[in-house]
Amino acid sequence: MQGRGAVVFVAMEIYVDGLPTYAGGLGLLAGDLLLSAADVGYPMAGVTLLHERGYVWHEVVGGKVVDRDEPYDPLELLEPLDVKLKLELRSGPLHLRVWRRAVKGVGGEVPVYFLDANVAENPPPLRALTSRVYIEGSWEERLLKELALGLGALQLVEELGLEARKFHLNESHAGFLALELLKRSGDPRLVRERVVFTTHTPLPHGHEEFEYELVEKHYEVPPLAKELSPGKLRMTRLLEALAGYYNCVSHKFSRVHELLFPGSKPDYITNGVHHARWVHARVAELYDRYLPGWRGEPGALSRAVSIPLGEAAEAKRRCKEELVEYVNSRGYSNGAFEPGKLLAAARRRITGYKRLTLVLRDPEALEGLAKRYGLQLVFSGTVHPADASGKAELAKILDAASTLSHTRIAFVGHRSASFERLVAAGADLWLHTPRPPFEACGTSWMRAALNLTPTLASRDGGVLEAIVDGHNGWLFGKNALLPSEPLDEGAEAGELYAKLAEIAELYASDPKRYLLTCLRAAATIGPYFNSHRALSEYAARAYSA
Repeated sequence: MQGRGAVVFVAMEIYVDGLPTYAGGLGLLAGDLLLSAADVGYPMAGVTLLHERGYVWHEVVGGKVVDRDEPYDPLELLEPLDVKLKLELRSGPLHLRVWRRAVKGVGGEVPVYFLDANVAENPPPLRALTSRVYIEGSWEERLLKELALGLGALQLVEELGLEARKFHLNESHAGFLALELLKRSGDPRLVRERVVFTTHTPLPHGHEEFEYELVEKHYEVPPLAKELSPGKLRMTRLLEALAGYYNCVSHKFSRVHELLFPGSKPDYITNGVHHARWVHARVAELYDRYLPGWRGEPGALSRAVSIPLGEAAEAKRRCKEELVEYVNSRGYSNGAFEPGKLLAAARRRITGYKRLTLVLRDPEALEGLAKRYGLQLVFSGTVHPADASGKAELAKILDAASTLSHTRIAFVGHRSASFERLVAAGADLWLHTPRPPFEACGTSWMRAALNLTPTLASRDGGVLEAIVDGHNGWLFGKNALLPSEPLDEGAEAGELYAKLAEIAELYASDPKRYLLTCLRAAATIGPYFNSHRALSEYAARAYSA
């Protein structure tokens, strides 16, 4: 670990280059924050679970979706440590092996520790505990996984003799670390001095509730915890009481969180992605020529509007040709994509509230746009095996590919960092259409902007702080604050089509003006919505208190 008094960042998922140890944006953000710490030499360490079978990706075989996992060999990619943890649970000991991987930045490196239950000392049910991200067979398995993460992270720090200035608990999944600190000290004030808590979603999967009867089968809950969270162990409520600093990840989400959790008064630090990691090589070459120093200082991206339009157009053209070739060779589609036609893309976790298929709601309207402008849509993402809403969304995408004749539709079911960069850079337009108010922030639109791709977004999450309609992207729809607030999906889709027609007309009739919108997206979003800025805010407001 770098220096002394480091911040220990604990998360169920952390993306590290080349490892499938993440499910979506939460893990990507965690990895980006740690990479920024390595870049600037800020003392941090990450702790997560091993996830040696990764998450999931999808292959379309004979028109049907087949789920695949993502196995990797830790011996090839991680460093085994001579450290063994033993968590003394009420139900019996849980043994954890520890692996390490250094996140290397321009200013140093940050270690990430991976906890592994697949050891001979554990009975078979426990050995599979750390195998896959968020994929469990029962609530009890989920509970044990969270015990392994929270208690394991705390014991690891103690076993290695690390001095943790703060424990940053990313989502409530690591809440047992704070609970254990409370059990030991008996004083919430002492816990607050050591714990930072960030919540990333208004949805229930980020705010687990466990019956005390189930918890106490495995872990002795201190009486004070039951006073802080009566009836059930509500992890978010508990962490709000035990964290010295807690925050949401966009301004709007902080307001939504206050409505969902009356009495809460969180701060907010808007998410940011790593400004260099996610830029396609051709766009990076462009920045190297015209924005010297941008790799170390994201503020340099504010000068992106000074890039000659012809060179920006050439970089985007080449990225688009590469994406089209990739989609035509590896995607599931209803026909060949063409570089000369407008291409819009949506790449993110596929689940109901993210509404990837809103653009498919009115096939007649969509086909009309496609006949006039040659519209092409690339969808990409993953569905949790137990998510019925996500499976329904994916089924709609495949159905559209089989029934629409004028609109080119493609689905790409695998994932990798290189594809994240390619689809962000090769698209002409990014689609970000979640149903308000369920998007806490969103980050795919940030990666798109870094690659000179503007976004058409619904009014939710962080885009409200970033996008000026018609200037550096486009907005549509209602800005709802409560999940119960009625939302006319037909009207939402109608506004989406109207904006899409406006964008397609601009793309076709005034390509220079469209390209200027692309440059403004990079110039306005890149300098602020990045992990360097987010880290600086955490350092000033969360880690120094």
